[in-house]
Amino acid sequence: GLVDADYAMQRALHVARVAKAKNRDAGRSMHWRVGKGSESANGAGEATARGGKGSSKTTRSQRTNKSYKVYVSGRPTIDDVERASRGEKTKSMGVVEREAPYRLMRDEREAWERAKRRGGLETRSASRDGLARRRFPLVNTHRAYCDAVGMVFVCTEQDVGGGEDCVVVDVSTLRASEDGDARARLSELAIALGASAEDLCGDEEPLMAQMRYVAAMEGGFERTALVEVLEGDAETEPAPSESEIAAARDAVSTAADRVREMKDSGKSNADDDVKAGVRCLLEAKAKLGAMEAAAEKTSAAANEAAEVDLEADLKRIEEAARRSLVELPIHGLPERYMRFKCPDRPTAKALSKAIAKEDLAPLLLEV
Repeated sequence: GLVDADYAMQRALHVARVAKAKNRDAGRSMHWRVGKGSESANGAGEATARGGKGSSKTTRSQRTNKSYKVYVSGRPTIDDVERASRGEKTKSMGVVEREAPYRLMRDEREAWERAKRRGGLETRSASRDGLARRRFPLVNTHRAYCDAVGMVFVCTEQDVGGGEDCVVVDVSTLRASEDGDARARLSELAIALGASAEDLCGDEEPLMAQMRYVAAMEGGFERTALVEVLEGDAETEPAPSESEIAAARDAVSTAADRVREMKDSGKSNADDDVKAGVRCLLEAKAKLGAMEAAAEKTSAAANEAAEVDLEADLKRIEEAARRSLVELPIHGLPERYMRFKCPDRPTAKALSKAIAKEDLAPLLLEV
């Protein structure tokens, strides 16, 4: 009797008990309704702070207590570059290039700290490979740092054999649509100090180079008409004259009459003469069709419509190129190198210092 009474009492208490979450504000239902004052997070009766679009919803990071990354847009932060140099995870995605080294060793970090103070990097290598610079974590990290602070990338390649040192400048970190005046000013500084200048950018501005790249990407890297226009290789063939078209029509009529005469004389399609006549007739018709198509293509209405389409495509490509110059990470933009060969090491150091101190902002055209 007493055991049964105790069991019944425990059974009743178990049924009446209400299951609760370990944390009063940790249940999923709590994130979709306004909590009561007694169920607030601090237990003092205040309303629970919530986020999201509605006052009764929380964000995903609040529910899971996790921070979610966003893809980097444009220049990275100095903090992310410092994290990449230590081999740590960056706060934004896309700051570093996949499969490219960024983590610095102790001696490389000392060289990078000197470069940040002086404004120019110094590397020693006997390699003259154009891709060798991309294999160095020090160069990759300093280029990302120059992009973060908006300064020109300067690197002095010291020849271990005691020959000529070379100062390499990359102006892509400035993210300008036109940098021709700035490159001309850098060449003047180099010539004044006795160095020889080599502009690997040519006469092409960053915006035009990016437009050509975007057009090639859209066309699958094939030579489309838009790519030819941007590269300046588009050639328009002259339209055939009316007399040429009339002569082609007469040739078709003559060939057709010849075939008809042969068939009227009793020959069939199996005869060699008739086969040769039909072959000449088909060739004359194909030539006439091509000439008529070319004349129609080069007509005034067709030219006007083509110009309208080309103008719209160029405008769209320009907008995409400007957007990519601003939003892409620095490793997604093409390098714009200038090389200055110096006769000795003091000249290279003086040139690197002069380039780092030069204010190029007034000479740039922003995107």
